[in-house]
Amino acid sequence: HGFLPKAPIKRANILETLAPLWMARYPQEVGDDDDSLPSRMSRRSRADSFSSLESSASLNDAVATTPIEIIQMVKEISDLFSKGRIMEDRVLRQNIWEKLHALKGDLLTLQVGSKVITAVGMINSFRDAQSNEDLSERWSLLQEQILSFAS
Repeated sequence: HGFLPKAPIKRANILETLAPLWMARYPQEVGDDDDSLPSRMSRRSRADSFSSLESSASLNDAVATTPIEIIQMVKEISDLFSKGRIMEDRVLRQNIWEKLHALKGDLLTLQVGSKVITAVGMINSFRDAQSNEDLSERWSLLQEQILSFAS
């Protein structure tokens, strides 16, 4: 059995991450001369499967988010917050919430510990915000918290 972490997979690593799991579950028929990627992948040895420790390390590399990507996401969210009256603009509010949710997933791939847990809790607290000022204040605190460990 393979597993996928509950974390984003980097676009460049999708085939390397999913192909061994797919091939283990749906092996090619013996004698199949197809030279497609799944056929080539089926020719790999079992040592290349995700059950090895080496592969688990590659999986962590495939899903882990870099601090640069975190900082870029923070900048994108800041740009959305600068657009104004969030509570009154349903589309803007939805865009911000989607970005915050993605940021939360990215943060959970980092190995920073209690600072990440604090930031995730702060993101969850956005649901309780009652005003534009409250949202802006929460964003300022969250941004400061994230930049303290991502910079």
